[in-house]
Amino acid sequence: MKVKRTRPNDSIIVNNLFTFATIVMVSITIVLYTNFIVKPQKKEDSLSKIEKIPCQKENNTKVTVKNHELVKKSFNAIEKGYYKIEGSLLKLEENSQIEKVLTTKEIDNYIKSLLKIKPKENLQKYLKIKYEIIESSKDKLNAGTVITSFRINSKEIFFMQSDFKFMYKNAIMQRVDCSLKVYKNYVQN
Repeated sequence: MKVKRTRPNDSIIVNNLFTFATIVMVSITIVLYTNFIVKPQKKEDSLSKIEKIPCQKENNTKVTVKNHELVKKSFNAIEKGYYKIEGSLLKLEENSQIEKVLTTKEIDNYIKSLLKIKPKENLQKYLKIKYEIIESSKDKLNAGTVITSFRINSKEIFFMQSDFKFMYKNAIMQRVDCSLKVYKNYVQN
């Protein structure tokens, strides 16, 4: 007995081809629509509810919080003394005044006095409080900028940039103090 080979009709082949093409086009349209046209709805950000404290309003400040939950937890490290302070002064190439005004050691001691807790020595895991005092050129409106960041495992969780108008020790220390107050404000809220 001979088996007869059956071949699908040409209409079935064309129908299957158009069905496959339609599925591909609809899939591509859905992907493009969800990624590029429709913006995802944002959850109400708890950071937007945090009010600025008075020292933030005095000068131009910028605050960035990468992870609010980690910021809240990071204060426990400070309370237990698991922190290190790292600072630097970035000065102008010519006629720099910042080194005449203050040193990093003075700022380190000031931060320790504000925190009221001595850091422990020889730590493997710790919160890094990093600051930079940047001296501006004389043709700018501000004398410089204080940048403060809090980092865990080299990942920045809190960042604040604040300008100071005059190259005075007290003006710089007020900006450093303000950055710690703002950090504590974000910890508490």
